[in-house]
Amino acid sequence: MRNPPEHHKAIVHHLRDRFSSRGKVFAYRDNNGKLPMLIAEFDCEAGRFYSTIGICDRKLPIPSGVYELAAIGKPPWLPNAVASSIYYLRGRSFDEWPLVCEDVVKSNAKSTYRHMAYMPARHEFHVPSLKTHVRWLLGLPIKDAEISLSSDALAAKIQACYPTWLFGDDA
Repeated sequence: MRNPPEHHKAIVHHLRDRFSSRGKVFAYRDNNGKLPMLIAEFDCEAGRFYSTIGICDRKLPIPSGVYELAAIGKPPWLPNAVASSIYYLRGRSFDEWPLVCEDVVKSNAKSTYRHMAYMPARHEFHVPSLKTHVRWLLGLPIKDAEISLSSDALAAKIQACYPTWLFGDDA
C-alpha cells in the first residue's frame, strides 16, 4: 500500500492521543475484494473504538460536513459494519439525522443487530493540511425494531456509549 497522506496520519495521531493507545489500522474491502477502506482500532473502556481513515476525502451523500465514521464496543463484527456502511452509502442520498445504514451487520455475524445508525459528534479535529475540521459520525448498532428511533433517542443512546470528549466543543 502506498504511503498515506499527511492528513490521514494526523487523524490517526489525534485518535492515538485521545485514547492513549497505539492503535492499529486495517484495510477492509468490499465483497469483490476491491475498494479498500481503512479502519483504525483503539483500545478503550468500552472495548474498542473503530474509525474510518480517509473518508474525509470523499463527498458523502449526507448532510454537509467533513466526516469519518466510528463505532465503539466489543463485538468483533463492528469494524466490518463500519466499512459496509460506507459501501451502503454509495448511490444513496440522505438529508437528515439519524443516518441509518440498513443490513450492514452481515447475516453470518452472531448478533440480533442488523443496521448501523449514525449521528455527528460535536467534537471537531482541525486538520491543518486540509484547512478544515473533521467530525465523527458516531455509529450505534440497532435492531429492526429500532430503525425508526428519533434523533433525540438515538443521540441519548450514543452519548451513553462514547467517550465524553466527543461531545465537547474542544478542537
